Amino acid sequence: MKQGLVRLLQAPQLLRVISSQSASTYANQVIAFVIPWLVLTRTGSAVHAGAVAFAIGVSSVAGILLGGLITDRIGGRKVSIIADALSLMTALALAITLFFDFFALWLVIVSQVIGVFFDGPGSIAKNTMVPAAAKQDDVPVVRAMGLQHTLQNMAMFLGPVSAGILIAVLTESLTLMIASVLFLVCVFLVANLPRQIIEKEQPITVRQAFADLREAVRFLVKEPFLGPMQVFGPLYAFILLPVSAIVFPAWFVFAGQAPTSLGIFLGAQALGGMLGGFAFAALAPKVSQHKWLIGASAAYSLALFSLYFLQPGSALAIAVGFLAGLAITGIMAIPYTAFYTRTPQKLLGRVNSLGAAAGYLVSALAALFFGWLVNAASAGTGIMVCAVGMGLLAVGTLFLPFMRLLDDTKESVKAQDRPKNQAGQAA
Repeated sequence: MKQGLVRLLQAPQLLRVISSQSASTYANQVIAFVIPWLVLTRTGSAVHAGAVAFAIGVSSVAGILLGGLITDRIGGRKVSIIADALSLMTALALAITLFFDFFALWLVIVSQVIGVFFDGPGSIAKNTMVPAAAKQDDVPVVRAMGLQHTLQNMAMFLGPVSAGILIAVLTESLTLMIASVLFLVCVFLVANLPRQIIEKEQPITVRQAFADLREAVRFLVKEPFLGPMQVFGPLYAFILLPVSAIVFPAWFVFAGQAPTSLGIFLGAQALGGMLGGFAFAALAPKVSQHKWLIGASAAYSLALFSLYFLQPGSALAIAVGFLAGLAITGIMAIPYTAFYTRTPQKLLGRVNSLGAAAGYLVSALAALFFGWLVNAASAGTGIMVCAVGMGLLAVGTLFLPFMRLLDDTKESVKAQDRPKNQAGQAA
């Protein structure tokens, strides 16, 4: 175990890719904290918060689909740099308007719709660089996934904690300005990676774009695990994204809690995820992925059920949030590991974008549902609904036959599908 962790820490390309992901995640976590807090405190309506989340989700679908096509065409490195630069501009634009004390719901929606449209391609681009970087640094993909989710959860731990403190000490505007700087860090990290050679026989046109997507769809239809997961996987997004973006913020805001309290709670969950990521990186190659996912889903359901009976901001709620974070790492890392090991490199961008787009579309619809539910009933009701839903997903993971393929160690990616990386050559 120690030797595997040392190898991870001596993997320069993998660390650059994952560090860029983490810096981007941190910036987006800060923004994701500011936006619902801003809307809920300025309007007092969970419906408005749900509408903003719905608009963001729909924009994410379009951006992610486009991002997958572009990434497979010009390479993840170049797409990542462009996306982070544009995300910086949109975050900074909203920060400037708030600095001059101008707030309008339409402005928040427009800025976030544009921002997440660029975030999607950036996320897809960085994901597609992970397998090549792991291969280059001689790191097993499953360990790379453990490190990826460890650093991601570290960013998710620091994001809400620091955002809550910054809002309390400074303002929403200055908090967004600080987040904008992180996108610049992402650009510099990826810019120093080797450039990719992407060979395409056909130039990109509208017709060719549809043909490229059809190629990815045909692969998914034939793939025994990833195909069914395109239907089952988004059900996790129905719970995991709205519970953090709407339900938990409403739980704290409507209870009169300070932003620092929400930040500490979300940070505790992310801290649990960070430690869970270390455990996953060390143990995942030796244990059943199927059983781990079942246990993680059931544990997260139990944690949500427990939160229903607790007070937001209490020490016990923070402790349960930490335990929930321990569980959530496996829920995210295990399906992505299967995606990386079962998808040819040339299809990574498009296959990733199709799965992510389905997830964001479902989460966008879930945002409307949970915004209405919290407004009509309570945030506690929303937590209970999420707990029951996650419990049902745990049952599905246990009994659905295709989920047993998680322990299939045979990789469907051929060596010739791996990308060629050469320094100094343009994508």
